[in-house]
Amino acid sequence: MKHVLFTLLLATAGAASAQNIKLMAPATPGGGYDSLARNLAKILKSEKLVGDVEVYNVPGGGGTVGMAQFAKHRGDANHLMVMGMTTIGAIYTNKTSVTMKDVTPIARLTSDFETIVVPAASNYKTFADLLAAFKAKPESIIWGGASPGGAGHLFVGMIGQELGINLRSIKWVSSSSNLQAAKAMLAGDLTAVTGSYSVFQDDIKAGKLRALAISAPTRIEGINVPTAKEGGVNVEISNWRGVFAPAGISARERSQLTAIFTKLARSAAWRENLAAENQNSYFQPEPAFGFFLEREQPRILALLKELDLVK
Repeated sequence: MKHVLFTLLLATAGAASAQNIKLMAPATPGGGYDSLARNLAKILKSEKLVGDVEVYNVPGGGGTVGMAQFAKHRGDANHLMVMGMTTIGAIYTNKTSVTMKDVTPIARLTSDFETIVVPAASNYKTFADLLAAFKAKPESIIWGGASPGGAGHLFVGMIGQELGINLRSIKWVSSSSNLQAAKAMLAGDLTAVTGSYSVFQDDIKAGKLRALAISAPTRIEGINVPTAKEGGVNVEISNWRGVFAPAGISARERSQLTAIFTKLARSAAWRENLAAENQNSYFQPEPAFGFFLEREQPRILALLKELDLVK
């Protein structure tokens, strides 16, 4: 029977489904979406919540290139995709034909904060140093991150607002992922990059990058980085990510998928993974996740308009 999904899951606690999943990360390997997808695949299998999980990458457009491809799997509950706040922003800034109506929300999973990093050899030793240069001559700072309109871009724009900068003078260069942006910065193409701390932490520990500020409201245990507020700008932003199915799946399939990710979110393996990745649990299953998205989309659009990123 077409798309009969996970029939043993609800009938037998802890029983593995024979179904296999294809899980898209709409970004290059090594970024936040990719890390989330591969961690989900590992735990879905180790907890015997599904059969096999194949993770594949479709980068571009802040996730919208992959999203457009994903939408072609309408009605197929064996295809899943991870995405979040950045892709919603990219839908507006890229003026794509694909929209959130082309996906089915299953569960919000994580939330993390944007971290501003510079090369270890940078003259900007502190966030105050970077802010002073940014305020004095905005165009002298070339910022980079995953996509236009994403959490990192919004973070920089909000800092610019706080400093009274003409937002049109901000130089932003997008990359296929935060990791690629960091590589471009180390090659001398960018001044500073924003992204998830988990993406940068290995290079920070290796002494290649220096973290200057994080977009959290207060300091985070285990991350020795001052907040942007400590640096004198009253700005905070959280970047959430979740898992989605294509549009057109049945109510039963949606319920079964929600049950699977609820079990995952409650597992010790998932909690251990979040701690290792310096990520925060932000779990919200359907239908609450859908209601959250109904509020989140106009909020992001309003921010983009305020920052003159969309008309």
